[in-house]
Amino acid sequence: MNSSKIKINKNKFNNAVDYIINHELLLSLLVVIISVAVGSFLGYQSNKNIISNPINLVHYSLEPYYRLSFLANWDGVRYISIANHGYSIPFLTGFFPLYPILILVVSKLLGSALVSALIISWVCLFGAIYYYIKIIKLYFKLNDNIEALKGTLLFVLFPSGVYLIAAYTESLFALLSLAAIYYAFKRRYILVGLFSMFATATRINGAFILLLVAIILFEEKEKLKNIFITLVIGIIGLLSYILFLMTKFKNPLEFIGAQKDHHWLQSSLLSKLSTIAAIDYFLLIAVVWTTVYWWKRRKSFAIYSASFLLIPLVGGQFGGFPRYCIMLLPMQFMLFEYFRKKTFVYTLILIFFAISWTYILLQYSAGYVVS
Repeated sequence: MNSSKIKINKNKFNNAVDYIINHELLLSLLVVIISVAVGSFLGYQSNKNIISNPINLVHYSLEPYYRLSFLANWDGVRYISIANHGYSIPFLTGFFPLYPILILVVSKLLGSALVSALIISWVCLFGAIYYYIKIIKLYFKLNDNIEALKGTLLFVLFPSGVYLIAAYTESLFALLSLAAIYYAFKRRYILVGLFSMFATATRINGAFILLLVAIILFEEKEKLKNIFITLVIGIIGLLSYILFLMTKFKNPLEFIGAQKDHHWLQSSLLSKLSTIAAIDYFLLIAVVWTTVYWWKRRKSFAIYSASFLLIPLVGGQFGGFPRYCIMLLPMQFMLFEYFRKKTFVYTLILIFFAISWTYILLQYSAGYVVS
């Protein structure tokens, strides 16, 4: 009798697992739940047991009664400050407005800026994973969600992918960018323009996404008129922010000037080469390798990958480079395409990513940054 009950329960469990696997939305939700749960648990334990960064300004301290306040360290402090008080000083203009606006709106309902910021990030991560799976299946002509999940894990477990579960713009930007890319492959140019518009209002590198989707539309033989419409719609997000800065600070490019306060645009990259971290070397090599790999396969991916070299070259440093590279999608696609049938090597890559992800999570939750 007991064995029959066990068998029935096992069958129910297997049926539930199969049901989740066969539905992209449920599979995406499961991945988000696991990512947030693991990240929150490890981060909380790290925050209790590792000596925190003694610099108070890097910690979010306005709502210390929330145990997950460590997920709003560093830039999270700035985004919540903008949501609460607006762009009170020019220094903050380096942080683009869409994420703080969403925090402000949601916090009116929930009463907590921190909870609002995290919920926005987690919901957007759910959407980002969903679109990532859709892109993997579409581009690689897959019907198997498990196979698509293998590719998606390269995005979720990307070493700096920790910031996808934090009070940062990464998840929001990923959702908007991936949606724009997916609809570019589907030649839904109006949707491409709309998602790109919000992406350019979220991060400065939204311009890279706009360039990528425009080239994808061209490769998919979309009409030039429609590509132009996409570009016009897509740039509205950035132009709106520029107009706001013109009104607020009398300087439409104040966000560029603010980068100097963030120690960008102050020196040449050559003067900083000796201080580049190991992860920066790894990512720099990955960018070059990815660009070469895709040049004869898909020009849009190659050009987009090469654009990442502009970040340290123009900025004069590698600060934040690992976070930008979360959206180095052609590299993740390249690894998936090349290694997905080489199980042993692919597993080693995932293990390396997972260990790096955990290390960065532990450092970040204690108030430190890696590069």
